[in-house]
Amino acid sequence: MSQRDDAPGIMQVYGSKISYYTGKFETYLRYRSIPYASFPTVAHTRKLIEGVGIVQMPVVRLADGRWMTDTTPMIAWLETGQGAASIYPSDPALNFIALLIEDYADEWLWRSAMHYRWSYRRDRQHAAEFLYEELVRGVLPLPRVLALTMLKRRQRGGFVRGDGVNAQTRDHADGTYLAALDRMQAILVQRPFLLGQSPTIADFGMMAPMFRHFGQDPTPAEIMREHAPAVYEWVARMWNAKPGSDDPQLIVSIDAPLRSFLTEICETHLVQLRENERAFGEGRARYAQTIQGRQYTNLPVSRYRVWCLEELRRRWGELDRSAQDSVRACLPSPEAQLLLEVSGHVPSGYDRDRQAPFNRAINVFGSGVPPR
Repeated sequence: MSQRDDAPGIMQVYGSKISYYTGKFETYLRYRSIPYASFPTVAHTRKLIEGVGIVQMPVVRLADGRWMTDTTPMIAWLETGQGAASIYPSDPALNFIALLIEDYADEWLWRSAMHYRWSYRRDRQHAAEFLYEELVRGVLPLPRVLALTMLKRRQRGGFVRGDGVNAQTRDHADGTYLAALDRMQAILVQRPFLLGQSPTIADFGMMAPMFRHFGQDPTPAEIMREHAPAVYEWVARMWNAKPGSDDPQLIVSIDAPLRSFLTEICETHLVQLRENERAFGEGRARYAQTIQGRQYTNLPVSRYRVWCLEELRRRWGELDRSAQDSVRACLPSPEAQLLLEVSGHVPSGYDRDRQAPFNRAINVFGSGVPPR
């Protein structure tokens, strides 16, 4: 939407047009027809830090002057003010599954998305050129060639090599995307959205990687068009979606394609959360994990992801016995036991007063970029 330097009386969204989480958040705002103005982050660094404590994408300033960040609690908070049918399923078990899919999209597919963007030459050049034009040119006094070199070195060194993608794990990082595509394709040939006839938080979560990264970057976008056209169509459908009737017409049982998707989530994302939690509790800065037979080494420990696990466990604890049994039945993988295992857990200490998205935020990785 608007990119004016002032936008009184309207939500201001600071991010990027190729940002993972900004795309997720904008999809939601468009769905709810919430007006907003878009701004780049670099030119507004100081006030973003004053507002939320860090610079990440997106940071949001509401029309009343309040600041917030982190798409998961932001969307949840905004949804409380909507009169239409909620994007959070009314069935408690299905709602938990939707939240798990969102968390997988936010925290697991990130590594693969950054790998495709910064490991492949034409994708790397495409992203660097875009970020230079959007964020750097006219703001920072850097020659174009130097700025492009610095952008590529920072992103590839930190978010790819610094996050465990190397010669030994590159094919698994490639395959992580392909597995998500396959699972989504199998679902979306049967229905328009992941959990039924209307989008839920599961769909908005999956838009983070599938829209601005996999759906726009040259290499993964070509793969999506060729191998998962139903997913490619779903991306456009989500960007154009609007609320329908009060009855979202969601599924009433977990079918085989969705069960396969949930198994993939258990074997990848829940393993990562388990190993990260263990390393955090032991006070380590780096850890290793074996996922689907492939070992990732020297990964940065994330305090934020410990909090993500705490939130999933909190949601699990809110389910009654019947709903828990329903979830267990569709998460048969042993990794799902992580949701029940709290002994020995060292609390993240983040957002203790449950103020998110209006709290002082933290980065997923320490100062922002994983050190190599």
